[in-house]
Amino acid sequence: MKKTMLAFASIAILAVLIQGQEVTIRDSAPFNYAYLECRGSYQQIPAKINEFMQAFFKQNLMPAGNFFGMYLNSPGEIKEEDLLWRLGFPIAGEESVAAPLLKGECQATQIAVFLYVGPYEKVSDAYRKIFEYIEKNGFKMAGPCIEKYLDMNPEAVKPEDRKTEINVPVEKKSDK
Repeated sequence: MKKTMLAFASIAILAVLIQGQEVTIRDSAPFNYAYLECRGSYQQIPAKINEFMQAFFKQNLMPAGNFFGMYLNSPGEIKEEDLLWRLGFPIAGEESVAAPLLKGECQATQIAVFLYVGPYEKVSDAYRKIFEYIEKNGFKMAGPCIEKYLDMNPEAVKPEDRKTEINVPVEKKSDK
């Protein structure tokens, strides 16, 4: 009986670890990043990734973390042609960048984190869960959403197995 219970507990824990699909709040350190400013449809993402990567490595910059997309507004709020987003890598603070890239600083000190596993085209489905968690736990958004793409070579990974860590900067709601 004990072995059976232990086996069931192990399977349950493994299932949670594999999926990683729980929202958590974590402390975060501000970071600098090099980015390409983009506007319009997300259909441009593959071409813009290519443009960003060419410029980034041509400038001999070194990534200090995962490649990411930063989304400054939402398709549900504005017209597609007005979408504003960035593609980038964290970089060391002393690094300088040249056009067409820009340098930014993310000031977030707390983030809601969610590990989404699945095709990039369906990552937006995860945001409902994240925003519900943020609201339910007394937080509010405090900056743009960041999607960190965790697979080194996403083309070598089945779409249903691709991993994206979603980070939403948050702060506690005031009691006013």
